[in-house]
Amino acid sequence: LWLITRIAWCYRRKGEFELAVGYYLEAEKLEPDNLEVQAYLGHVYMETGEYEKALKYYFKVEYLQPANHKVYRPISWCSFMLGKFDTASKYLEKALPHGAGKNDFMNLGHIYWCRGEKQKAIENYILCLKTSNMDADWFSRVLYDDSRYLAIHGIKPIDIPLMIDYIRLSATR
Repeated sequence: LWLITRIAWCYRRKGEFELAVGYYLEAEKLEPDNLEVQAYLGHVYMETGEYEKALKYYFKVEYLQPANHKVYRPISWCSFMLGKFDTASKYLEKALPHGAGKNDFMNLGHIYWCRGEKQKAIENYILCLKTSNMDADWFSRVLYDDSRYLAIHGIKPIDIPLMIDYIRLSATR
């Protein structure tokens, strides 16, 4: 099992995801309830954009180990990408007590904005900027980078710089 998972890990690091999945599936056959293998399968599927498959593995980890809060963020991200905003916000909010960071608030902002709750989005983006020690360049760069995900859910490209300017001004008040 150790050797198979190490080979899978190497292929994953090289970006050869099909080969990585093949090895992780072999490992899963050896130990079907090995939560590490289940999580790695979720990670590979998430990296390849196969979010439904990824969720299957992440939910299995959560079911078999309910206290494992490390699966909350990937469950949230996959749910967000699938447009399941209620699930995405539920899991990200469950993750916050276990160490909230700037990326958590950025992603919550995305979820709320795409869900049409602009005021909640603004509140979380302001928290994100403040959590980043007011690093406006970082905030702007990440929001621009993430605009491709926001566009999938109907956020117009023209709205990104407007939101950035609004957050930068509001956070300094």
